[in-house]
Amino acid sequence: MQPEQRHAPLAEAVRRYAEDKIIRFHMPGHKGGGQISPLAEEILGKKLYELDITGVEGMDDLLQPTGIIKAAEKLLAQAFGAKESFFLINGTSSGLQALILTVCGAGDKILVPRNMHKSMIAGVVLSGAKPIFLAPEINEEFGIALGITTEQLNSAWEAHPEAKAALLINPTYYGTSCDLGSLAEITHRYERPLLVDEAHGPHFYFHPALPPGALTVGADACAQGAHKTLTSLTQSSWLHIQGARLDLERLRTALTMLLSTSASYLLLASLDLARQQMVQNGRVLLDRTIELANKLRRELKKIAGLIVLDPKQLGQEAACRLDPTKVTVNVRRLGLTGQQVELALRYKHGIQVELADLNNVLFMVGPGNNADDISALVDAFRTIAKAYNGKKSKTGNFTIPPLPRQVMTPREAFFAPTISVNLSEAVGRISTETVTCYPPGIPILCPGEEISAAVTQYIALMIEEGYRVQGPRDNRLIKLRVVKE
Repeated sequence: MQPEQRHAPLAEAVRRYAEDKIIRFHMPGHKGGGQISPLAEEILGKKLYELDITGVEGMDDLLQPTGIIKAAEKLLAQAFGAKESFFLINGTSSGLQALILTVCGAGDKILVPRNMHKSMIAGVVLSGAKPIFLAPEINEEFGIALGITTEQLNSAWEAHPEAKAALLINPTYYGTSCDLGSLAEITHRYERPLLVDEAHGPHFYFHPALPPGALTVGADACAQGAHKTLTSLTQSSWLHIQGARLDLERLRTALTMLLSTSASYLLLASLDLARQQMVQNGRVLLDRTIELANKLRRELKKIAGLIVLDPKQLGQEAACRLDPTKVTVNVRRLGLTGQQVELALRYKHGIQVELADLNNVLFMVGPGNNADDISALVDAFRTIAKAYNGKKSKTGNFTIPPLPRQVMTPREAFFAPTISVNLSEAVGRISTETVTCYPPGIPILCPGEEISAAVTQYIALMIEEGYRVQGPRDNRLIKLRVVKE
């Protein structure tokens, strides 16, 4: 470890500013905690307000860094082996959108997985790009989307060699990781960059038992949610670049368009500290985290009625590795939905899951968890299983309809005049909304696509069966917004 990695220059500068008791005639209005309400001080504490500063003299500018932020980002790039790295205070979403704006203009094609995050759809709308969708593989037992195969990506490049980039997801929300190195090689044959939504994978770089990080297997860029699996504050993320396939100046310009001009130094300091912590103690922290997650997996496998996602159940190109810190539990044999188990855990046992879908509940084990947390969760599941095991499952497996015909780009559909129509009347119209059902989290409709009878029937069936539907303005999905004729 390089000696400078022991420091967190940005976080240390924030602390010095607070300790110097500078008289503040600048934003924010609380001036370091003066005259905050008693309740605010009781709940948040005076220290938080003392550290909440802005880009004043000596504290640098996130959008044009030349001082401590630049120094902190240099240490970040060094830690991840990147050519250049950036702090993001608008979440991983802003990094993904900046990447799309960097490689695509109006009408340009970009290869993206069908289970892309909604921020990627927003990036496509902002850029005017035309998405070429890749259908991810599906694990039928759990009903979850995995990655894509080399055959899929190679076929897509052969059909669309003019596409500007491939933007893939690795790992998935459920922790599955595909053969990203081979996907990078295929993309580079076309002299195009491979961009990766690595929101759930920043910890991969700090422990050999974890899947390889995107940068280590040849990706040209990746955006990471440092707050998801590490210890930074919520909404704080990173963006890393390597190689020469991206226009860095255009990327910087895109970031200035997407990031706030009033950057939160609390978020920035937490990013700086998270990097410092992982470089210094990441291996030890992750040793413990992985051990706890593996213990949870072992104990839950002993409980009748539960099926736990295991690396042995994968063994395919679209999901050749599994992040052990993600524990996905299928509860169908209990006759319960994932949402029902989530509510039972939350309100009867004081435990909150990360995600619940129709079939599964997902647990993220992180550095902040301990052995007591694991024991409490296992005991809660034993209680639930004892009460419900053996009941007939009400869930079912359904085949997703064929991908709809893309009539307009997402941007064209977004800016088109719209009208709200009943779901039953939407056949043949062009959607202006994204409709996604969980599981498996693959959009059934994206803006600019023609709504078929098969799609409306599938949506109606999903709602009837209790699936969660996300995206439309009308969350009951009685109506859809479509392009006005």
